[in-house]
Amino acid sequence: PSFNAPASGNTRPAYLFPLFLLINIATMTDRSIIAGASQEFSAFVSSAYDSPDLVKENPDAGIGLLQAAFIFGYSICIILSGHFVHKIRWKPLVFSGMCVWWLGVLGSGNAKHYNSFYVLLFSRMATGASEAAFQVVAPPLIQDRGGNQAGLWLSVYLTGLPLGLAFGYIYGSRMASSDKWGWDWAYYFMCIASLPLLVVLMFVKDNTNGGILGGAGNSINIDTVDDEASGLTAHQPLLAGTDEADAQALQQSEEDGRTQRAKFTLFSEIKACISSPVLVSLSLGWAAIIGVVASLGTFGGAFVLALQLYDDERDAAWWFGIAAALAGVIGTPLGGKLADKVLKRYVGRDSGAIHGDGVDDSLRYPIIASMLSRINMLVAIAMLFIFPTLAMQDAAYFLTFLFIGWTLLFMTQTAINLVAMFSVDRCHRPNAMAFLMLTSHLLGDVPLPILLGVIKDKLAPACTVGSSGEFSDPEQCKEQETGLRQSLAIAYAWVFWSLIFFEVARRCARREIGKVRSEEVNTLSLEEENGSGDESTFQYYHSKFQPPQPSVDSPLNETGALQE
Repeated sequence: PSFNAPASGNTRPAYLFPLFLLINIATMTDRSIIAGASQEFSAFVSSAYDSPDLVKENPDAGIGLLQAAFIFGYSICIILSGHFVHKIRWKPLVFSGMCVWWLGVLGSGNAKHYNSFYVLLFSRMATGASEAAFQVVAPPLIQDRGGNQAGLWLSVYLTGLPLGLAFGYIYGSRMASSDKWGWDWAYYFMCIASLPLLVVLMFVKDNTNGGILGGAGNSINIDTVDDEASGLTAHQPLLAGTDEADAQALQQSEEDGRTQRAKFTLFSEIKACISSPVLVSLSLGWAAIIGVVASLGTFGGAFVLALQLYDDERDAAWWFGIAAALAGVIGTPLGGKLADKVLKRYVGRDSGAIHGDGVDDSLRYPIIASMLSRINMLVAIAMLFIFPTLAMQDAAYFLTFLFIGWTLLFMTQTAINLVAMFSVDRCHRPNAMAFLMLTSHLLGDVPLPILLGVIKDKLAPACTVGSSGEFSDPEQCKEQETGLRQSLAIAYAWVFWSLIFFEVARRCARREIGKVRSEEVNTLSLEEENGSGDESTFQYYHSKFQPPQPSVDSPLNETGALQE
């Protein structure tokens, strides 16, 4: 069936994937409202009646704590979501989570009316917890159902992250500084705008593999289905033939699939992830990048104001957000194109080859090694553009260099997600995504925004935002510009950890390649010593490298000579 054609009553991918994109934009917009209105939220947390003394004395640390609460709820539930995605249908899991997310957004707005720091804290935790299921399900589902357009749709979906974060940054700033509305209405309008998405999601239908994601059971490749077989669904168990043996084989296959799903446990899923050195190293490297991005998103507006690049927070948030949005919109699809070129080089097909059944197991690690080399190159070049901003005094140059650096960093997103899914067996791809996100959050955007907020308050104490929403001492803050730039330098330097861990992951992939080659060579040697003359092993070993065979209409015969 075609990409747009419905199969067995399932919602068409051409409708489902744009819905995923809009949900991703909505959730990312919610994440960055606090970052775009950091001054107003700093004033709120320092004046709320139930704020702890630590938060009242260090409002920036309080902002970091709110972001950390969101990620804490997200991290706990992403483990559970990665487990239950093997047990229950993905649609009820995602839909129930998004309903809780909607209530958490509503509670975030109500926190201002209650003047309660803890209402805001636990509402942010609830939104993070409920968002986890969607983030675990979407990438593998897109990889499975996208067919020849899977690479394109994965990049489009990931574009929602920078687009939503940037929009939320601008949106939060404008709403918080509005005399008519305020930051509470930023959340209320989010509830109104996202309600239609929940209604549409409620009517989504997906019966493929019983609606359970995870890859258990037999499946078929969408690229290998003939047009006449329009009743078949991609990755749906094949229909039984008239032959009784075929029917029994199908029944046994379905029973094996159910048994495999029943064997999924939290322990086995965690073991599958931590036993992959590629995935572990990749996650640590991604954590370094995510931590810095989250820190700059949380305090970026305050940094730009304190560095005297702009005089108004709304202008600072506006241009800061536009730079981030354009970098994501441009960088992420370019990264998808780059990933597709790597896949086409190894698999010999376009982006449809990235779904699990289209890639030979022996090619996973060559693909991973090739992608990681390009990821490291992009990160290194990005840092060459980002570090000079530490010495820049002009806003145009500052944002231009930051935009180029961000574009290069966003180009790594698609490849990093693909490497994570290739680093484990197909059935554990949701768990790999959960592990990647969990590690990047627990070691990235949970501790680093808090740490950077404390460092910023220590190196530039006059630039701390007070209960009035202004810097505690604006004149003294101008004299502490050096401390602010030192804080930025610490954040930038943290990205170098990603270069180290990505290189470790690449070397681990190369080691796996060496193991496979050694095993195959040893097998060939043993067959030769034992006198196995059918040469089947030799033919299998070289089958991946054989030249294209002449077509039926070719004038060449099998030896390459012209036919009579």
